[in-house]
Amino acid sequence: MPESIDLSIVIPAYQEAEVIESTLETLASYLKQHRMGVVEVVVVVADSPDGTADLARSKAKLFSSLRVIEAGSRVGKGRDVRIGIFESKGRYRVFMDADLATPIHHLEDVERIMSIGSEVGIAVRDLLVIHDGLSRKVMSKCANLAAQFLAVPGIKDTQCGFKVFEANAAEAIFGRQTMLKWSFDMEILAIARQLGYKIETFDAPDWHDPKEVGLVGDSQLQIVLKGFFDPFRIRLNIWQGKYKKPHYIHTQKVD
Repeated sequence: MPESIDLSIVIPAYQEAEVIESTLETLASYLKQHRMGVVEVVVVVADSPDGTADLARSKAKLFSSLRVIEAGSRVGKGRDVRIGIFESKGRYRVFMDADLATPIHHLEDVERIMSIGSEVGIAVRDLLVIHDGLSRKVMSKCANLAAQFLAVPGIKDTQCGFKVFEANAAEAIFGRQTMLKWSFDMEILAIARQLGYKIETFDAPDWHDPKEVGLVGDSQLQIVLKGFFDPFRIRLNIWQGKYKKPHYIHTQKVD
């Protein structure tokens, strides 16, 4: 492991056996063609009986540094991302989906965020375009309006799984995180705002969802309900001062 790492790429992966190998191959190819400094890849796998962890390890030779962390029983994507953020060593830390829903070339936007010294950068999508079906479009947009009104005003998309943080900002934000499932994205952005970090945005018009059912293991109804009610929880946490001090102590052992 080099002493100085410029970028850590965190990939939460739950039952991603079908895509994890091709994703890591695509990522390795991109990194060979683009100079992003010293890069490490951290794959965080919740218990996945499909062999996701072993398949990820099989691609270690493609990278100067690839670590696979087995996070234990499935809790939620927010838990796995947080583990990856704290296991990372890079001066910037980005998390991205294992299925490359946000295409790999958006690492160019990460380069820009790093070059200008911004502390937080997020990809945003057009919520009325990315989903099929009128009902899903309306539900997604209404949930975002609730998030904007109660948690993160002005952010037109909180849930895109492609976000980058400067190291100190990352640990300050994720150290205050309380939500470990779908809504963690909006919570970490609300925390970033509370801590005074400016949130840079970049468009991801080519985002696509390879999964027909959304997040693996989560029902669409649960996601919709959380999208409506969790912004109220975040606002209550703000009023109660729950984000004033970090509370998370990282004890995860690297596999």
